[in-house]
Amino acid sequence: MICGFCGKPMLQGDFKIEIHSTDKGIYKSYPVSVFYQGDKQLCETPLDRTLGFYCPECGAMAGIFRYTKPVNFAGSFNADLDDKVDVLPRKKCPECDCEMDIDYPRCPECGFEFFSI
Repeated sequence: MICGFCGKPMLQGDFKIEIHSTDKGIYKSYPVSVFYQGDKQLCETPLDRTLGFYCPECGAMAGIFRYTKPVNFAGSFNADLDDKVDVLPRKKCPECDCEMDIDYPRCPECGFEFFSI
């Protein structure tokens, strides 16, 4: 594999994620490899060992994780999920054309009562 930073050949080896802890075994910790795009977490994997590459020229190190779990929307599925999150569908009163949220049992203007079957 060629390094994407300096263009030199990379060494192939075993990429490991290790936990170095000073908690004296009080807390149980486990490794998780996570991919971020900006401040959005997109995927993670519980794997702590995989195929790795190291560039001795510039010091770049990379691991190839095949088994990942998406944790957020990515690519074409990326959307602002807060957009209109509190907006209910609307309906019109057949008597006075007043527009209201779909969960109103009667029209707030004329009192028309909506029946559900």
